[in-house]
Amino acid sequence: MNSRFGMSSSRLPLRIAVLLLVAIVQMSCGSKQEDQPKPPSETARTSAEPGILELSEGSLILAHLQTDRVTLRPIRATLKAQAGKILPNENRLAQLSARVPGHIVAVYANLGGRVKEGDRLLLLDSPAFAAAQLEYRKARTTLSVMEKALERAQALLDRGAIGGGEQQRREAEYENARADLHESEEKLHLLGMTEREIQRLAARTLPHAEVARVSLRAPFTAEVIVRNATIGEVVDPNKILFTVADLSTVWVRADFPEQQAGRLKTGLPVEVRVSAYPDTIFRGAITYVGAVIDPATRTVTARADVANPDGQLRPEMFAEVTLVTDEQSVLSVPRAAVQQVGSRTVAFVVRGPRRFESREVTLGQASSEYIQVVAGLTSGDEVVTEGSYALKSEYLREQIPGEP
Repeated sequence: MNSRFGMSSSRLPLRIAVLLLVAIVQMSCGSKQEDQPKPPSETARTSAEPGILELSEGSLILAHLQTDRVTLRPIRATLKAQAGKILPNENRLAQLSARVPGHIVAVYANLGGRVKEGDRLLLLDSPAFAAAQLEYRKARTTLSVMEKALERAQALLDRGAIGGGEQQRREAEYENARADLHESEEKLHLLGMTEREIQRLAARTLPHAEVARVSLRAPFTAEVIVRNATIGEVVDPNKILFTVADLSTVWVRADFPEQQAGRLKTGLPVEVRVSAYPDTIFRGAITYVGAVIDPATRTVTARADVANPDGQLRPEMFAEVTLVTDEQSVLSVPRAAVQQVGSRTVAFVVRGPRRFESREVTLGQASSEYIQVVAGLTSGDEVVTEGSYALKSEYLREQIPGEP
């Protein structure tokens, strides 16, 4: 009897047998494929000799490898300072105070302003200064009187009216008066008066204001970086009223590790960068190397003079300082030949057409292109430069257990 929803019962066993046969054939083919050996790694395999990497024939890495020889090369190494700071040039820095006590009647310079040599910074009314000027005027008057007395004594001596002793006494008085005038004049110079200002005191009469007032002047062309002066303030010589600095040149202080102290010396060029102008390199030269090591930081301080014509470098800026050492001929390799494998620094030495040795090296000073090899390589060794990173990757992959 035919089934309404399926085939006849006589054809059902035949279809089941066919399906079983197909399943058996598929399982057999899959088993044979699994039994076939896998092809060898296309790139590399480690050699039985420790540290040796051997690339497979046809490896794409080989086509991109470049090598160079270990040899003596002139290297001008660079040293990076641990810290750097911009400072004013202390040879062109002045802290100014009044030379006599008094009170301030006028201030002419402002913070951040630029002053020229001889410009007045402030005006001070000082009774002590007035007394010194009046002493000078009195000494001038006394000298004039003594000079006339000496002339009269000389005339009387010539006529025999007086003896030689009287003439000598007048001459001594004149010399004393001249010494007193010189002393008074020098005192005025010490108080800051110029020669022209002192000559004005020879006038017959002077207003009190001109006698009592003294100016504080700039010693050189500079910028005002500190002002502590207010009109009406009473001051004495102990108070710093202005600090001025010529910032056309600045000092750059740099701290280097004590291990590099032997390579620091005056005259070496430096390059300075600051965060405010990251694309600008300021150049200078070392003018001072510290004689002692800082016990806290274990660093030695070096100082460089750097030109600052545009005023871009400002005191207290932090700076990145690079020092360029003298050129030396040392055993070296290109920088590209050196790789870091874990805690080891290595270079890959050519040992055959497809064989490379991972050799640990000790490095020394470095330039922009080459780096000194202190140990691990000898002159004439051929090392991989371009492609050394790819060799490092293959070497590390071969060290991982279970990697195909």
